[in-house]
Amino acid sequence: MIEKLVFGLGAVLIVEGLVYLLAPNVVKDVLKALDLLSIMDRRKIGALLVVAGFVLVALVT
Repeated sequence: MIEKLVFGLGAVLIVEGLVYLLAPNVVKDVLKALDLLSIMDRRKIGALLVVAGFVLVALVT
């Protein structure tokens, strides 16, 4: 169980690192776009991402 958790965390860190390594300007643009959204819109996006993550985990297990 803990091995899967550490594997998942490692995979997320690799993907996040690759984004900053390969496209730092895109990250900057995305952060600027997020700054223009309201707090409620950001929360909706966050909730959507959480649900998508749960769906993916449910599909895998």
